[in-house]
Amino acid sequence: MGGGGSKFRSTRVIIIGGGYGGVALAMALRDKCQLTMIDPKDHFFHNIGALRACVEPGFTKNIFIPYAPSLGKAFLQGRAKSIDLKGKKVKLDGGQSLAYDYLVLATGSSGPFPGKLNRVLPVTELELATEMYSLTLEKIKSAANIVIMGGGAVGVELAGEIATDFPGKNITLIHPHKGLIDGKRFGDKFRKEVKGQLDKLKVNVLLGERVVNMEELPKDGFGKCKVKTDARKTLDADLVFDCTGLKTNSNVYTDQLDDKMDSQDRLRVNNFLQVEGQTDVYAIGDCCNADADLNMAHNAGLHANLVAMNIQLGVSGKNYKSYKPGGPQMILSMGRNHGVTQNGSRVLGMNKLKSHELFVDKYWKLMKQAPPAKKQGGAPKRAKTIAGRPEAQQPKNISRSKSMPPSSGNPNGQGKQTTSSAGGGAKGTKAAPPSNKKQQASAGQKGKKK
Repeated sequence: MGGGGSKFRSTRVIIIGGGYGGVALAMALRDKCQLTMIDPKDHFFHNIGALRACVEPGFTKNIFIPYAPSLGKAFLQGRAKSIDLKGKKVKLDGGQSLAYDYLVLATGSSGPFPGKLNRVLPVTELELATEMYSLTLEKIKSAANIVIMGGGAVGVELAGEIATDFPGKNITLIHPHKGLIDGKRFGDKFRKEVKGQLDKLKVNVLLGERVVNMEELPKDGFGKCKVKTDARKTLDADLVFDCTGLKTNSNVYTDQLDDKMDSQDRLRVNNFLQVEGQTDVYAIGDCCNADADLNMAHNAGLHANLVAMNIQLGVSGKNYKSYKPGGPQMILSMGRNHGVTQNGSRVLGMNKLKSHELFVDKYWKLMKQAPPAKKQGGAPKRAKTIAGRPEAQQPKNISRSKSMPPSSGNPNGQGKQTTSSAGGGAKGTKAAPPSNKKQQASAGQKGKKK
């Protein structure tokens, strides 16, 4: 798609947030327009693989992908403080203001560690995050009794990871509802298969019970304590994980768009993923309501592809494409050897589509970079197992990719962006524009431009 040719090349697009949706959109638009993606971190956090980092030494190298080699000066490390819809500007914490022609809100959501980082880290350095996951691994090794609060996707997957790599642990998963994995779109067959696989892994599952003494538990979850439920049960625990939910990151837009937010602080969007009442402001991923209770990385990627197309169509004066939410889809991994997939009405038990690699290669490839192991001359060998348990020592040929240094000409000394392939791509890799066919496949039917 031409996207208006030279006219689109001068169009200023700002993306706030570098999660799954933000990164996918930035990669689709890089070198095509005056692009700026703003995020306080210097690395993309592949949180789909985060729970594996709790049980496998060195796995954090796979889940942090530096922005700069992919985006160059198109990446601005900083925190967006507020937006000005009338003035069409974004204000940063340091006082800098950036003007836009199109704004895309991809602020994502926050939640408890280890599934998310943003509620825990006072700073965003990769080294500190790596240390936190290494410390969590040591805590798991030394704990005999582990309690996980919350039976959503994160709680279930964490239980599976620990039970697979440390089969001798006494693991209890507590969930306040009658079935695991909340969401109206997932049926009994799916939940039954999830519960059955946890049973095979010898995870104790308490359904319909709620922890009532959370304020008495250690803040970091580590230390001997008593976990009490509303069913008058008391569990001894050496380690407690809180996996009880996500909160939409809405601070940057609440002041200007509070009347466009739903009860969960997500922005209401139209069929084109434009925020209600706006033609130059889009919202994608967890901060929009396009998929109701199905906020997932896969959907964020679909949003990004559509918005990349619609911004270009808008500049060209052509009709927008509409977004069509898909049916219920979820891929759960429960350790390296177990998993369950629901695609529409079809449920696949013992499915390992995600379990082995956790889509690590997919997202390094999206960002036009080679996964760490491949940079050293080949993929790591599979971990050997002893009685179904991986050896603690993993391949040593994995090294972390370092970010490019910040641009010296950028205000605040922080990495800003470039629209040229010479400054933006990974060394030796040319930026490839997104496939028009793929965009059209994910976009759905045409809609009329507002």
